[in-house]
Amino acid sequence: MGKIDAIILAGGLGTRLKGAVSNLPKVLAPVNGKPFLGILLHLLDRSEKIGKVILAVGYMADKIIERYRDSNAFRFRIAFSVETDPLGTGGAIKKALGYSETDNVLVLNGDSYVEVDLEEFFAAHSAKNAALTVVVKEVPDAGRYGRVLIDADGRVVSFEEKGVDPGSGFVNAGVYLLKRNLFERVEAEKAFSLEKDLLPAILGEAVYGFVSQGKFIDIGIPETYFMSGDYLKGIIP
Repeated sequence: MGKIDAIILAGGLGTRLKGAVSNLPKVLAPVNGKPFLGILLHLLDRSEKIGKVILAVGYMADKIIERYRDSNAFRFRIAFSVETDPLGTGGAIKKALGYSETDNVLVLNGDSYVEVDLEEFFAAHSAKNAALTVVVKEVPDAGRYGRVLIDADGRVVSFEEKGVDPGSGFVNAGVYLLKRNLFERVEAEKAFSLEKDLLPAILGEAVYGFVSQGKFIDIGIPETYFMSGDYLKGIIP
């Protein structure tokens, strides 16, 4: 596997977080004095395989572009895919793929961090010849996120909706490695959800889970955002 471009989904409104971070897009919410997005960029910078990072931006896009347009802190270059109308996670990826050239593309949610060895993740995806590999993490309350059921070979059997089945289990940690041809059948500028529309529809096409044993947090609600500083201490250089 050669170079891999990455897309960070950074266009969300962050409605639930507005009381805690009112004048910034969610991905720029400060954690230990630095933007949360910086944590994700430094994670990607650990891998020499990342060729380019495309920030899929929408809400308050100008603030994100201003912050990272001239950044030379990373080995990769940064491009911006700007939504004028909300496209959902799937539509945002489809649009951002126009700025990417690689056959396999890494996609990250801009409001969550999961500890993952990217080289091992890429190798597992390649070894399975997967169409899509998603990082999963075992948590005590899988119902909050939506459970991911995987078989003994690591293949994803189903994605459950949030709140369907409380209790522990694997959840989607918001990091995917996918073949770009999965999006060829989807028309451009169409709003749709990766999680609700595309993932359930492609389960027959070699979709696998990759288990993370490390840290996992999303900052989408005030409770987790306020604990993120202590939880991620030492993560940002």
